[in-house]
Amino acid sequence: MSKKLKIFLIVCAVAICLLVLLIIPLIVQASDADVIKQDLENQIKQKQQEINQYQQNIKTNQQKSKTLENEISILEDQIDKIQVEIKQVDLIIQGSTLNIQEIDIEINKLNDRINQEKNLLAEYIRRVAMHDQDTLLEMILRNEKFSDFFNQISALENVQEQTQGVLASIQGLKEESEEQKAELEDEREEQSRLQSLQLIQRRTVEQRQWQKEDLLDQTKGEEYRYQQLIKNAESAITYITEQISFLADKDEAIQYAIFASSKTGIRPAFLLGVLQAESDLGGNVGTGNWQKDMYQCYRSIGYLTRAENEKNAFMQICEELGLNPDLQPVSAEPWYGCGGALGVAQFMPATWMAYKDRVAALTGHNPPNPWNHQDAFMAAAIKLSNGGANQRNEIGERTAYAKYLGGSRYERWIYSKVTDYVIQLTANFQRQYFE
Repeated sequence: MSKKLKIFLIVCAVAICLLVLLIIPLIVQASDADVIKQDLENQIKQKQQEINQYQQNIKTNQQKSKTLENEISILEDQIDKIQVEIKQVDLIIQGSTLNIQEIDIEINKLNDRINQEKNLLAEYIRRVAMHDQDTLLEMILRNEKFSDFFNQISALENVQEQTQGVLASIQGLKEESEEQKAELEDEREEQSRLQSLQLIQRRTVEQRQWQKEDLLDQTKGEEYRYQQLIKNAESAITYITEQISFLADKDEAIQYAIFASSKTGIRPAFLLGVLQAESDLGGNVGTGNWQKDMYQCYRSIGYLTRAENEKNAFMQICEELGLNPDLQPVSAEPWYGCGGALGVAQFMPATWMAYKDRVAALTGHNPPNPWNHQDAFMAAAIKLSNGGANQRNEIGERTAYAKYLGGSRYERWIYSKVTDYVIQLTANFQRQYFE
């Protein structure tokens, strides 16, 4: 065996070893991620079983006669159920974090492949340009044989075909990269909404604990005091339901939901559930500024056209309403994307412009105002009705809210934890105000 061959074989062996050392950690890492995700899914299922059990306990106790003991048991089960839901959402967020990391890796790989293809394309273009500098006569004279000339022409044609192939490959990789980026944006938005959901759940736990403590404080733990509270409450309910203006006086949000429902065919309880999740029924309409949180944000991530479209729509809305755009609140820039959503319904300015004429026709406000609750409720109801909520069943409402969140990429939202929460809020509003 020659010395050169020995050196070549040694180099090959070293290269193979290095390649194995580089690949094994990636395989192990991917395997570990799969194990972790499977473990998280198992824990999520376990938490769901606990939630279902608490829900069954609550339902059972609600069917029993109203006693102080049963009421305390219901509140305790509700508290425990929500605390398990908080833990479940935390597990889902952990899984979402893993998904985000994996998508980031895939995007980086695609970018590397795009750069490689671009380098190859540059080489092909250089070769074509080199041949283009020669006239046909010069190419013939440079070759001693006609066969050499035709071989050169054939090679040039092959390079041109390869150039077209590389261009197609780059286009395909770019499209795949854009799809991955869109998926990454959806994943980050869902994670952000899950984090918001946790905050709401924690507040609900505090409210239930307060209700329990208040009930015990009012009754001193004595059954006869609790029965007296029920009797007084029933008398008040009987009186209120006899009043024509019950719903109007009860809460303007309910009034607007019923009005919007009458015009669009969706359930008012569902509209309340959606807007409770979106903005706490107007309690949280954002602390952002259009320039920083919307316009500059979209420009900074390369969405120049959208930045201009949203800015122009926002300016038109403010001009028509006679408002100072610098003083109007919009949603602040979240960690996963850009802000700029308006009012209770949290419509982006360009989206609002697409709905404003129909809102004006139904509310009589021309121009309608996204910061006006009645107009915002109507806009949300129109969008949800278009999405299928006018079917007035769970699948229609799930699909409608999924489209409200994800637009054309709505499928991932239909059975998400976020949509589950809106369905739960809807059921609560239905029991509280409409049954």
